[in-house]
Amino acid sequence: MVVVYKQALLLAFFAFLGFQYLPLLSEAGCPLDFTSSNFTLVASVCSNNTDRARCCRYMNAFVAVSVARYANYTADLGVTSDLTEICITTISRTMELYGIPRNATIFCGLGTKILVNYDCEGLATVPPMLHSTSFGDVSRNCKLPLPPGDQCRNCLNSSITYLRSLVGADNSIKLSTCRDATYAVLASRVDNSSALELASCFFNVPELSPASGSSPSSLSPEASPPVLADSPSSDNLVLSPLKSHHRYHLTMVPTIGIAVSAVALVMLVFLIVLIQRKKRELDDSKGMDCNLKRTSPSPHPRSMIHEGDSSGFRKFSYKEIRKATEDFNTVIGRGGFGTVYKAEFSNGLVAAVKRMNKSSEQAEDEFCREIELLARLHHRHLVALKGFCNKKNERFLVYEYMENGSLKDHLHSTEKPPLSWETRMKIAIDVANALEYLHFYCDPPLCHRDIKSGNILLDENFVAKLADFGLAHASRDGSICFEPVNTDIRGTPGYVDPEYVVTQELTEKSDVYSYGVVLLEIITGKRAVDEGRNLVELCQPLLVSESRRIDLVDPRIKDCIDGEQLETLVAVVRWCTEKEGVARPSIKQVLRLLYESCDPLHLGLAMAVEENKGRSLRGDSGFQSGDIRGLASSSSTTSRSHCSRSFLLETGSPHSPPNGLSF
Repeated sequence: MVVVYKQALLLAFFAFLGFQYLPLLSEAGCPLDFTSSNFTLVASVCSNNTDRARCCRYMNAFVAVSVARYANYTADLGVTSDLTEICITTISRTMELYGIPRNATIFCGLGTKILVNYDCEGLATVPPMLHSTSFGDVSRNCKLPLPPGDQCRNCLNSSITYLRSLVGADNSIKLSTCRDATYAVLASRVDNSSALELASCFFNVPELSPASGSSPSSLSPEASPPVLADSPSSDNLVLSPLKSHHRYHLTMVPTIGIAVSAVALVMLVFLIVLIQRKKRELDDSKGMDCNLKRTSPSPHPRSMIHEGDSSGFRKFSYKEIRKATEDFNTVIGRGGFGTVYKAEFSNGLVAAVKRMNKSSEQAEDEFCREIELLARLHHRHLVALKGFCNKKNERFLVYEYMENGSLKDHLHSTEKPPLSWETRMKIAIDVANALEYLHFYCDPPLCHRDIKSGNILLDENFVAKLADFGLAHASRDGSICFEPVNTDIRGTPGYVDPEYVVTQELTEKSDVYSYGVVLLEIITGKRAVDEGRNLVELCQPLLVSESRRIDLVDPRIKDCIDGEQLETLVAVVRWCTEKEGVARPSIKQVLRLLYESCDPLHLGLAMAVEENKGRSLRGDSGFQSGDIRGLASSSSTTSRSHCSRSFLLETGSPHSPPNGLSF
C-alpha cells in the first residue's frame, strides 16, 4: 500500500507539471493574452468568503486587462462570438487550477456580468468609441500617472458622466459593460504596467500588479508581451498586421509544452486507474462513520420513541440517488438548505431526496450529527428519514415522500381546493402531537425552532407530518424541563417568538408561539406575514372581539365551520401568542384543548391513556405510544382521544387561557 501511494504521489507531481500547460493545449483557440494576470493574487483575495465583492473586482480587472491587450492588436473590444465560450471556459479552468473556487466565478458572473467581448450601444471597436462625444474628457482626466486620490476620482467621475450620456443611468449591467469597454479603449493605448495602474483606479484594486516569474497563468500560447502602440494619441491603434487568430493555434505551442502535457496525460491515466478503487473505499468510509454513529443506541432510551418503522434506514450510493432522481431532473421544491427531488428507487421505494447546498458549507461532523438526530426520531407525525448519501462534497438526505406537499401550498395556493374545516382541525392536532413528542418524549427533548406551514407536509390521506430539523436544538441536560439557552436567532419571519428575538433565550415556548401562528394561518388562510404586517398583529382586533370572530375565518370555508371549535382555536391562538413565554401553555395543554373540542366524550379513555403513558415512562409497563390518537376508538371518524381538564393545571403553567376557557 505504501508503494502504491508513493507511485501515486510521483504521478501526481508529473501531472501537476503537465497541468501548467494544459490550458495552452485544450483552449489554444482563445486569443486573449493573460501574461499580465496574477491569478495567485486573485486566488488569495477570493479565499476570503466575507468579501466577495472584492474578489469579483479583481476577477473583472484581469479579464478587462486581457481584453485591452487584445484591442491593441485588433482594435476589437473583445473576442468574436464564436470564441466567447472557449475563452470563458479557459479562464474558468485556469482560475480553478490556481485554487479559485468555481462558486466564486459563478457568483461573480463570469460570462454573464464579466464578459470577454464588449458591445456598448453598438460601439464594439476602439476607433468609434475613441471618437465618440465626450470621450475626449475621459482621456484628458485619465492621463497617467493616476495615483489614488483626487486624480483617480476625477478620472472615474468623467467616465461616469460619459457613460450616463451614452446609456443612461437605469441599466446597471449595460453601464458595467460600457465601463469595461471604456477602460479597454484607454488601456489599449498604453503598456502593460500602465494598463494595470489604470485598472487599479477603474476597478478599485490597489494591490494590482503583474505576475512575476514565467507566467503560468497565461492563457495565450505566447508569453512575450504584445506589440504596443507607438503613440497614445495615434488614431491607428491596430499596429500589428496579425488580424487573424492563427498565431494562437496549437502548432505554435512550444514543443516543450506539448511533450510535458502529453506525458502528463499518460501519467494521469495510470494515476486514475491506480487509485480509483481506493478512492471509492475512502468515500464509503466517510459515510460509514455517520452510519456507525447513527446506529448506536441512545444511552437513555425511552419507551415512547419507537413509533413508526425505522427498519428501512440505510446508506444510499450516489449512483442510486442519481438514477432514482433521473439525473436530478425531478425537482419538487427548493429551500434554504438545498433542493428536493422526487426519487423512485429500483426496489419500489418512492422518497423525497434533499440535496444539501454546497454553498451552505455545512461541516461533515454537523451533517453526521443531523443524521444521528433524525434517525432517532420516530413518530407517525414526523417525516421519517429513510437514509442518506455522503459522497465527496455531495450530501443527501432521503425522506419519506409526502404525496400532498406542504400545508402552505394548500392554504395559500389558488390552484388547490381549500381544505375543509375538519381537515384543518385534524392537521392542527397532528402537528400538536408531533410537538408533544419532541418536547416530552424524544431523547433528548428538542425545540424544533422552525415551525411553519411550509415545514408541515401532508401524505395521501392528509395526515400531517412535521419536517426539516436543520435548526432543531436539544435540551441541554436531556431533561423535559427546558431551561433558557442563549443561541443565535434562527427561524422564519412571522413565526419567530418575539421574546426569543429580544432575549436570544430559547425555550420550548418559542415552538408554542410558532404553533400559534400556524394555527392562525389554518383559521384565516392568510400568510404569516400578510400585507407587510405580522399576521398576529394584523388579526389582533378580530381575536379579541367575540362578535367579529367569524371574520377571521378563511372566506372559502366560512359557511362550513364549527362555531365552538372556532372559539377554542381562537382561545388557543391567543394563549400561544402571549408576549411572555411563561404565560403560554405547554403543548400538552394545547393538545388536550384541541382533543376536547373535537370529541368531549372520551375523557375517561384519555385519562387512562395518560396514566399508562406515565407508567410507561417509569418502566412500569410495556405500553408504547407517542400519540394519543392511536388509542381512540377505531370507529371514530376523527380518531381522537382526550385528557382530563384537571391535567391542564399542571405545575409550571399557572396561567389560564384567555377568554372563554377556564379550568
